[in-house]
Amino acid sequence: MNQGLEEIILEKEEADLEAGQSPSVLLHNKETDGEESPRTPSVSSNEGKLPVALLDWESPEDPGNPKNWPRWKRIYHTAIPALYGFVITVGTSSYVPAIPFIMAKFQVERTIAVLPLSLYTLGFTVGPVLAAPLSELYGRRIVYWTSLPLLVVFIAIAGTSNDITELIITRFIGAVCGSGALAVGAGTIADLWSPQAAGRAAVFYILSPFLGPALGPLIGAYIIHQYNDNWRWSQWVAIIIAGPMLILAAFMKETSKVQILHLRHKANGYQKPAHQAGDTRILLRKLRLAITRPMHMMLFEPTVALLSLYTGFAFAMMFSFFGSYSYVFQKIYHFNSREVGLTFLGILVGFLFAVGTFGVFDATIFRKEMVKAAAKGERPAPEHRLYTAMFGSVMLPIGLFWFAYAPRENVHWIVPLLAGVPFGWGCLGIFVSVTTYLVDVYQAANGASAVAANGILRYLFGAIFPLFTIQMYEAMGVHNAGVVFAAVALALTPLPWWFYWKGEALRKRSTYKQ
Repeated sequence: MNQGLEEIILEKEEADLEAGQSPSVLLHNKETDGEESPRTPSVSSNEGKLPVALLDWESPEDPGNPKNWPRWKRIYHTAIPALYGFVITVGTSSYVPAIPFIMAKFQVERTIAVLPLSLYTLGFTVGPVLAAPLSELYGRRIVYWTSLPLLVVFIAIAGTSNDITELIITRFIGAVCGSGALAVGAGTIADLWSPQAAGRAAVFYILSPFLGPALGPLIGAYIIHQYNDNWRWSQWVAIIIAGPMLILAAFMKETSKVQILHLRHKANGYQKPAHQAGDTRILLRKLRLAITRPMHMMLFEPTVALLSLYTGFAFAMMFSFFGSYSYVFQKIYHFNSREVGLTFLGILVGFLFAVGTFGVFDATIFRKEMVKAAAKGERPAPEHRLYTAMFGSVMLPIGLFWFAYAPRENVHWIVPLLAGVPFGWGCLGIFVSVTTYLVDVYQAANGASAVAANGILRYLFGAIFPLFTIQMYEAMGVHNAGVVFAAVALALTPLPWWFYWKGEALRKRSTYKQ
């Protein structure tokens, strides 16, 4: 098989999967170059050559097509990326209750003790960029089969660390390796479900990067306390949660169309010739696009840059709560680490409200706009995806101002705890709505890069904010520090409203295909 034909196969697979992905599947893992996919070439089926059928399914009812698998099998394979996302992200905040014990054990100041948290989060900006091109060449299953075992290995090494440097480095490497699964989750869901059903199937997958950090402090605090304040259990807990996932993933099947068809014809006697140079060239090309295009969009596309800053700030505020919740509830209400972990449940309730709000807007206003646009042979304006973000833009500063002013000794602890509800509502509402908007704006050709830019900035902010939150609260006081964050959220409130008003004009000036 020549190199040109191999690129045709890969580009056709990209076009097939991207065209079939629902805008509600929020985190795409594909990179395309914006070119039209070529039509199926005429290839003879002589021995040693590529059969025509390799380029597509044999029929719409082809049992090898994951969309035709039994429902239980599709649900099983949908659960794996969602659970992977939870396992990987819970490792961020399950470490938080161990920070005081790390400071005492290794005789380091708090900023140094926070680095294993920050560097772990930073690893999420690297892993998906590397894993996405690899998955396009070698399939999705291999990413699942390698990413979580590598995460477990490096977290296990982190748990046996005898100095802070080893702990920082091993957690960072573990996050880089483990977060590769985050790059292929949306693609897996798109492989398994029709565009109409993919949004519903992706709900827990969308929630998992938020559920993990929200539940981590609670899980970590209880297990560390259970084992005599041994900080190492903040690492073992991630391995305990990951264990069942390793067993589940062992039985998963490949869902990538191009890989399934290649394996099918290999079983029938077709052997793919070794073109290592061609594979490497394609991989390097895709890797270059995976790195450079999101960075270019972040710098030169106002839509991507501004909305990524907004979602990045909202996400980073949740990571700042790892420090501020501990500081506020321990200093004012004298909570222990387990009780502090329970306070994050308010944010979790807000997340659930956000998902419901997005569903209501999607099933009512956006659905009506779809019907109107379809009658004209058009697609609805992407700006109709921003209703939940506009609602969330109001809820976010409400939650932050609430948390800034409520904590006082003469005010019951439930009052600042409930501030987490509007905060979580606004935070996740903005994320879901903005990410869907970016996918709708940039479509198959560039939507993945726009979402990748958003993810890079989101986790970068998430890595930075915990490094200065406690210092800020100590220097400025609980109320003043909280007001600073709330004021920034208030200043950013007009952004989704402005994009709803001016989004069409901005889209027309974009240099990217839409």
